[in-house]
Amino acid sequence: MKQAWNGWLLALQLFTIIPIRRSIEWNGAHVRWLVRCLPLAGALIGMLSAGVYALFSSFSFGSPLVWALFLLWLSIWMAGGMHADGFMDVSDAFFSYRDVKRRQEIMSDSRVGAFAVLSLGCLLSFRWLFLYESLQAGIPPALFIAVPLLSRTGSALLLSVGKLAKPTGMAAALGEYSSWHDAVWALGLAFALLSLLCASAVIPMQTGAALAAAAVVLAAAAKPWAGKQFGGITGDVLGAFIEGGETLLWGVIWLLHSSAMG
Repeated sequence: MKQAWNGWLLALQLFTIIPIRRSIEWNGAHVRWLVRCLPLAGALIGMLSAGVYALFSSFSFGSPLVWALFLLWLSIWMAGGMHADGFMDVSDAFFSYRDVKRRQEIMSDSRVGAFAVLSLGCLLSFRWLFLYESLQAGIPPALFIAVPLLSRTGSALLLSVGKLAKPTGMAAALGEYSSWHDAVWALGLAFALLSLLCASAVIPMQTGAALAAAAVVLAAAAKPWAGKQFGGITGDVLGAFIEGGETLLWGVIWLLHSSAMG
């Protein structure tokens, strides 16, 4: 139990801005639990967003236009901008149209290129649109929990079963100790929490199933794509998956509610 708790705290230290003032040993047991707890770290970020959205709705403060923009940036800020940075690095490397080795070098470069800025702008513009339209449709606040929960579950799957692109970096440090057993744990935790949200009727069953299916398909497609384009999984690829995955999932929510209203 202590190892699980330390792994949870490590997940919060590394992947959120929540201040955890504690020194935790970096070892195999703690890192395995860190990977297993990634979905829960996403759910915690989502709970904050859901609470803010519920508060806005209760007091009729602002408009969906304002809420969508605020909630968009809240999720990125809570993750410390780490995943957005990974998406930008991957975009620069992918649109360079160079070989795998050169793409890995570009991802390691701290400089920001034009394609990174353009790609992030497009990504966030579409997510803002999906958020705005979904808020207009009156979606349940619990969906803000489901989206980051599933995006982090997908990243845990990629990290645990995907081929690492290089022996150094964040992904390598985590992947050294993780395996498919940890992917099963992450899937189990995500399934349990999503089932709880659906069973308590805060998320419609069909919506939860559609989101889970979309996340699984995206993870299955991302694994061979990352191998072909970058030689495998890196920390930047995981960050790009989370940011891209959240945008895709909000797109699914928008489609479901748009079709229901139509």
